[in-house]
Amino acid sequence: MAAYSTELPIRPDLDEAHAEVASRWSTTGTWWSGVERLAIVEEVRNARDAVEIAPWESPSEIEGLVSGDHVLPDAAVDAIWRITNHPGTLTAEWHASILGRGIHPEAYVEMVGVVAQANAVDRFADALDLDRVELPIPSTSEPDQTGDASLQVTSHWVPTAQIKGPNVLKALSAVPFENETLSILSSAQYVRLGDLLSDLVSKQNSLSRLQVEVIAARTSKLNECFY
Repeated sequence: MAAYSTELPIRPDLDEAHAEVASRWSTTGTWWSGVERLAIVEEVRNARDAVEIAPWESPSEIEGLVSGDHVLPDAAVDAIWRITNHPGTLTAEWHASILGRGIHPEAYVEMVGVVAQANAVDRFADALDLDRVELPIPSTSEPDQTGDASLQVTSHWVPTAQIKGPNVLKALSAVPFENETLSILSSAQYVRLGDLLSDLVSKQNSLSRLQVEVIAARTSKLNECFY
């Protein structure tokens, strides 16, 4: 299955990765249903397309900005907009305020995973003036919303699994499905997660690993990447 209809020479593995990620958005997650996960993606798109508001403003409180029959709680909508448009302004206090409005810590992790994926995929399409990936039909099953008692808050604001590796590999580890999706995107857009530290010399398609890292660092800076 292809993600894009275009004559541009998009690498097949990248096209396939974006299509697979989009299909995973519609899957019932651990904390959010398929309908809710697609609503998260749609809210990312709304946030990207809207006139920008200040980071301290809550879109859920601005009349006419967010649909009144939205399937997501207001706290989730406000978080999605701020993560999408003002990632450099996130603080531990802000994160605590979102949880204080009823978002479970692990549900927040799953939401962040979907928000990050949607931004990565859509920004690629927007940069090349392509139609954004079409959203699939959502799963009708409900999430079990079962937490993992072994998770702990250590070097992150969010609970993580006790796994070895750099923090970027641990950040979404409370929801393994989102870590798997991260791996799909990373393998196509960056490097395989298993090669982050072990392979610093091989080429990634037409670029050397050093060239990849220069581009990655600059992109992270432009996107106000906290990590």
